[in-house]
Amino acid sequence: MTLLKTVITNPSTAPRESKALPERLIAGDPSFKTWAQDEAKDGTVRTGVWEATPGEVRSIKGETFEFCHILSG
Repeated sequence: MTLLKTVITNPSTAPRESKALPERLIAGDPSFKTWAQDEAKDGTVRTGVWEATPGEVRSIKGETFEFCHILSG
């Protein structure tokens, strides 16, 4: 078993669309698209592609480690 996942940077499936939660919104009106490519049993996205429109939100990660590779923007 390997922990490495191949990320499809141009997915052909429809994304899950969402907006910033009001309690996390700092500025603007950002919206998000998420293409999950690997999910945990609880529905948490472990690997995928995420896209956002301009805006500023407060991120709450707690003990979660996150690796992010910016493709553009």
